[in-house]
Amino acid sequence: MTRLTKIIGFSVPPVLADEVEQIAQEEKRTKSELFREMLRVYRSYRKRQPEPAIDDVWVMQVINEAQEEERSNPMSVEEFAASIKRAQQYGAERSKALGITSEEELNEMLYAERKASR
Repeated sequence: MTRLTKIIGFSVPPVLADEVEQIAQEEKRTKSELFREMLRVYRSYRKRQPEPAIDDVWVMQVINEAQEEERSNPMSVEEFAASIKRAQQYGAERSKALGITSEEELNEMLYAERKASR
């Protein structure tokens, strides 16, 4: 029998994880149900909002918001190490999928791409 759902995973700061747990418990829902509802609400919100203009002001606002989030909910050493490991694994998988077999080959491709985009 084919599974009708797909499991996804993502990480959030502990404070946010606690809040999700609390809301789900208060509403007598599973975290999955809560997440699906949040996604439906967000999708509806996005349809009503115009796309933001991507300019220097917007970029700096996003960077400042991310920095503030990091200051108020910093990653632990373990979380940071895990995120680095995931990024390395992703890079290795993508390199393999693209047929890149060495660091030198990767560097050559990067230099060529940078030169072409100038």
